[in-house]
Amino acid sequence: MPLSSRVLRLSHTGEEPCHSPTSTTVGWLGSEDIIVSSLLRAIERNLALKVVPPAELDLPLLSARLADLPYKVDSAETIARGVATLLQESRLLHYQDQALMETHAVWFLCEGRRSASAAKAMFLVFRGTGSPTDVITDVMFRPGYGPNGVRCHGGFLRTVREDATLHATLMTHLPGCGELYIIGHSLGGALSQVVAGAGFLPKGFGGRLQIVTLGGPVAFFGTPDAAAFDAPTAGAHVLSVVNANDIIPRLLGCPLSFSRKLLSFFAANTSYKMQREHEAILDLFHQYQGFPGYKLLFLHGGKAYDVPPKQRHLVLHLAEALHPNCISDHGTYVAAAEAAAGAEPWAPCLAPN
Repeated sequence: MPLSSRVLRLSHTGEEPCHSPTSTTVGWLGSEDIIVSSLLRAIERNLALKVVPPAELDLPLLSARLADLPYKVDSAETIARGVATLLQESRLLHYQDQALMETHAVWFLCEGRRSASAAKAMFLVFRGTGSPTDVITDVMFRPGYGPNGVRCHGGFLRTVREDATLHATLMTHLPGCGELYIIGHSLGGALSQVVAGAGFLPKGFGGRLQIVTLGGPVAFFGTPDAAAFDAPTAGAHVLSVVNANDIIPRLLGCPLSFSRKLLSFFAANTSYKMQREHEAILDLFHQYQGFPGYKLLFLHGGKAYDVPPKQRHLVLHLAEALHPNCISDHGTYVAAAEAAAGAEPWAPCLAPN
C-alpha cells in the first residue's frame, strides 16, 4: 500500500485506547507506518488536548518534588529537611530505607500543610526503582490477589504485602487522618496504586484520599472491581502524570503492535513454543489497567495537558517512547513540572544548619 494511502487509513481508523483488555493491537506496522502514525498522534494532540493553566499545577509540582527526595538523600534527617522546604508545619513520621536484598520499598510518611490556609494532611511517598531488589520487583509481572481480591502486578503486590513496618506505621498514624496523599515516581507510582487499590489501607482510615503517580506503570490486572474498594479508595482522586516520551508508563496496558513486530523479527528462528510464550507475555502486559476514572496529565514542551479518556491513545502508546529521550524523560519530572507551572527550580539546602 502506498505511504499516502497508509496515512489516510491511519488518520481515519485511529487506534484503540490504552489500558483496556478488550483493545486490539493494530496490524503489523512497518517503520513508515510507525513514524506516520506517531506524527498524526502529535498533530491530533495539539488540536484536541487542552492546556492546564500553571496555577492548577500545584499538586503535580509538589508531588514531583516530594517523590524526588528519596533519590537525593538516604537518611531521615535529610528527608525531614527536604520536606520542610515543601510543606508548612511539616513533621516526618517515618522514613524507611532499603537494606541490601530486602523486599520492601524506600518510602516515607510525613504530615504538613500544602499552604498556610490548607488543612493538615499526611503524605505517603514511595521512591521508584533504585536497586537490584527493585528491578526484581519490576519484572515479577505475574498477577496476584490483594487482601480485597483485586488482582495486581505480582511484584508490586509482594513489595507492599510483605512490608510489616509500612502496615504498622499506617495503622498507627492513619486512623483519624482527614486527608492522605499517596505519591510515587516510577515503581513508587505503582506501589501507590497497590496500597489503596489492593486493600492495604487500615480500616480506621476514613478521610479523603488522593493518589499521584509520576511515570508509574499501571498496576491492576484486568478491570478492578470497584465494589472491592473501601470508601476512601472508591472516592479517591487519582492523577497519573506522564512526561513527554517516558517509556515506563507505556510498558503495561498499552497497544503493543510495535512490540509484536519486534517479537516476530527476533523470534523468527526460535521454536514455536518459545514464540507462543513470548506472545503470552505480551498478552499479559496488555491486560494491565489503571485506577477506574483516573485523570491523566501529559507534560510536554513546557506545558501540561489534560488528557480525557477518549484521547489517551494519543499519549499512552508504546510507539511514543521510540525517542532518544525515552529514558531521560523518566528522570526529569521535577524539571518538566516546574516548566509547566512556571516555577523557579527547586534546589533545597539539605545540609544541616
